[in-house]
Amino acid sequence: MGKRFGSAIVLIGFVLASHVAYAWDKSDALWESAFLAVHTLDWGQTLDIASQCDTGAYQELNPFLGQCPSVSEINQYFISTAALHIGVAALLPNPYRKIFQKTSFALRLGVVANNARIGLRVNF
Repeated sequence: MGKRFGSAIVLIGFVLASHVAYAWDKSDALWESAFLAVHTLDWGQTLDIASQCDTGAYQELNPFLGQCPSVSEINQYFISTAALHIGVAALLPNPYRKIFQKTSFALRLGVVANNARIGLRVNF
């Protein structure tokens, strides 16, 4: 998968986040964009795991994906969960929306930081 594809997904996410922002304030759109950015980093790191599954160097820990998911499974998962996150955030009123967005961001940032610490790269 090319870097352009990953960049396009990030761009689509930012566009979607700003599209639903008609009922959001600026900070809602910024938190959703921040979540989508770290979600995309996690996506790239998960693709790095898939590229190394045959070596046994890494295993995916997400139970929805299994230990050695295919690129197609990873792409479907991350596209679906990004859309689901935007949808849930759009349906939640404040202050619940901000709690959801900030918690999601913090948890995903922790995963991405740990992945980087163990040597995973963002691999689009």
